[in-house]
Amino acid sequence: MKKIKIILIFLFGVLIGGSIMRFWPSDFFDNILKWKNEEQSELDYFKNKYERFETLDELLNFWYYDYEKIDEEDMIKWAIKAYIDAIKDPYTVYMDAEQNNGFLGSLEWEENFEWIWAAVTKKEYYIQIEEVLKESPAMKAGLRPLDRIIAIDTGYVENESLEESVARIKWPAGSNVSLIIERYEKDDKREVFEITIIRETINIPSVESEIFEINTKKIWYIEIFLIGEETENIFKKEVNKLKSEWVEGIILDLRGNGWWLMPVAVEVVSHFITKWQLVVSANYKWYQDEKYYSKWFAEFEWLKTIVLIDWMTASAGEIIAIALQEQAGAKLLWTNSFGKWTIQTLDEFRDGDSLKYTIWKRFPPSDKNIDNIWIKPDIIVEFDMENYLENNIDNQLEEAKNLFK
Repeated sequence: MKKIKIILIFLFGVLIGGSIMRFWPSDFFDNILKWKNEEQSELDYFKNKYERFETLDELLNFWYYDYEKIDEEDMIKWAIKAYIDAIKDPYTVYMDAEQNNGFLGSLEWEENFEWIWAAVTKKEYYIQIEEVLKESPAMKAGLRPLDRIIAIDTGYVENESLEESVARIKWPAGSNVSLIIERYEKDDKREVFEITIIRETINIPSVESEIFEINTKKIWYIEIFLIGEETENIFKKEVNKLKSEWVEGIILDLRGNGWWLMPVAVEVVSHFITKWQLVVSANYKWYQDEKYYSKWFAEFEWLKTIVLIDWMTASAGEIIAIALQEQAGAKLLWTNSFGKWTIQTLDEFRDGDSLKYTIWKRFPPSDKNIDNIWIKPDIIVEFDMENYLENNIDNQLEEAKNLFK
């Protein structure tokens, strides 16, 4: 009886197994083995991917002749920076404690800055001057947009981060900083020279405005230097000054404005368009997408608006510019904008270091992807720096005024 049961069970197994094998792919078990091997390879990878660092550490500590040069903490930080830099995202940066403190300090809005005041970006072996603030020490010394800083106080900038170079240019007021400048003229003639700039405490309000009289029309000119925490409050104060005036148009100057705080940008746009119009949307990797709509202001909805932008109009400045172009029919004047439509967050570590990294991307009301793509101006007018330096004439602003004649 037991033999019969065993035979039946065996036959049953063969029949079931045969049926299963007919319905399963012929390479089913090969795939299982492949998946298992891949899983093991992945586990081995994660287990061993830092093994090279351990090997190097052992070799150097045992064999390296000038062992006193080995500073493991410093070496690890340089390795981490290189690891992050390999992503090739200029806005994702690992900062040591000193750099982090300087970065966080720059986010705290103050009207007084002690340095030369010029907008800069890091290129291959140099720091490029992108914008020079009017009446700044940089402009007084003769710095121009597109000038290249190749050395600061005899120290070359090629192997420095932008934050490190800027830290050497800053502070304190009354002191001098020497810059080696490389300049290319229109005929591609190269000139290298040294200039000395006296750092000054510059009073830079977030917002300034004035009334222009143009052919009996009152046109409100408002310049937003920075979009920080107090910008909207200062903007409202300037708006209150207009209550006794009858303006017929607005020139909004966002040149050189590459600063942050998207909610403030939304509030500024809300003065120009009706409530609940889309200003900007934000897409995340993991979180639910968000949309930001105009609020309840709309005092200037009916006014003709000209917006001045340039290469350094970025971030919140670009949000304002393209929202007004798409939702309010504003005309953008001058040249293409910077093209930054990603947002970063900051994680700080216990030792004061931090990682600033891209966490989401913004989109304008039209929902087109314009990250690393410039906002196209409606009217192109190149800035005449020589005319400004010699005669204090802002030809772009003059062109904006002409549009109201």
